[in-house]
Amino acid sequence: MKTASLALVASLSLSTLCTYAHAQMPQQPQGWMWGLGVVASQDVYTDFDNRIVPIPIFGYAGERLRIYGPFASYQLIQEGPLSIEAQLVPVFAGFEEDDSFIFAGMDDRDFSYAAGVALNYNWQGWTYSLSTNADILGKFDGYQAALRVGKPFRFDGFMVEPSLGVTFQDENYVDYYYGVRPEEATNFRAFYEGESAVNTELRVAISTRQFLGGMTRLEFGATFFDDSISDSPLTDDDTALSAMFVYTRMF
Repeated sequence: MKTASLALVASLSLSTLCTYAHAQMPQQPQGWMWGLGVVASQDVYTDFDNRIVPIPIFGYAGERLRIYGPFASYQLIQEGPLSIEAQLVPVFAGFEEDDSFIFAGMDDRDFSYAAGVALNYNWQGWTYSLSTNADILGKFDGYQAALRVGKPFRFDGFMVEPSLGVTFQDENYVDYYYGVRPEEATNFRAFYEGESAVNTELRVAISTRQFLGGMTRLEFGATFFDDSISDSPLTDDDTALSAMFVYTRMF
């Protein structure tokens, strides 16, 4: 089921939205909300279709707690420009055997759920975010960490924010989602043991409260994958593009 193997970039995009809700919009309305997200993403797996996936959002925005669909964060510390929060995030990665010919005869790689912490710091209009999370469902038994720097610019009710991010994925993550086990190796798919990866991301997000009484956010991104992923016999590219649209409104 291809919707279950949504690209990592989609997961990180929505996770960033949850993280930056505390860091950049402290005055946003509080209470229950509903909404819809739509993610369009590529993947670097060979012969893997691009996907457009709708994600219904039901959530809550409180003084400390934020819930956006499957993403949740709780602010543990707020000291001036510094905040630290706990997070729960889904890991929408993986594949099923019938997603591509390249996976024929392989075991499925499942999505998972991760828990971690994020540190956000605002300084002279810049937002710095450092987060890390680890698998809690025992699927890939690894962890990820991300560092992101962005600067919002406000124009007549709109906020435009370019950002640059670097994401580390440990060898367990890479080996599970991009490795080929000895019993899965064939003449066209060699055995491959993944090593840790450092991926780079560029994003531009536009958000506003001008439409339909809610918050609208549109984000475009590009992820440049490490050689340890692009060298896998399961992949045929080292770059993936993504786009995300999210609309939320308070009850």
